[in-house]
Amino acid sequence: MSVYYVTIGRNEYQIEIDDHSYKINGEPVDATLTALKERGVYVLRKELWKREIHVAPQGKGEYMLDSEGVHGVAKVERSSPKLRQAASTSAGDLISPMPCQVVSVSVQVNDQVEKGHLLLVVESMKMQMTLYAPNAGKVTQVNAEPGKLIAKGDTLVKIESGESNS
Repeated sequence: MSVYYVTIGRNEYQIEIDDHSYKINGEPVDATLTALKERGVYVLRKELWKREIHVAPQGKGEYMLDSEGVHGVAKVERSSPKLRQAASTSAGDLISPMPCQVVSVSVQVNDQVEKGHLLLVVESMKMQMTLYAPNAGKVTQVNAEPGKLIAKGDTLVKIESGESNS
């Protein structure tokens, strides 16, 4: 399986590709994407619906997208820029990867969590993303509650590591 992080405007999407199946932000996509013989032209199909997408490389992982007169630039990376930003802030800070709304929160202050523990679920553009603990430790701050609107880059949860690095 290959995982890519695609940033279009201010939104970031996690794209998982496994053989002929796709997931966007963890949700399966029931559509097919076919490259046409003409370089840079793809067709996205779902049942009777189809859309032609023109993709032109711009260099350094950036692509110009055009579909039915709508233009955009997509930046494609192997690691999430938002996750790199979170790591530079603090190993225990969970940073919002995009503007979103909190759907559910699974932890509270003083909870002990393991790395990969479910912390919360957020939604953006009708797609839900599950966010997990970046490390083990004690939850020291929760800045999220169901229904709350969150800006990209906001700290959602702080986790104080209870372990020393050995």
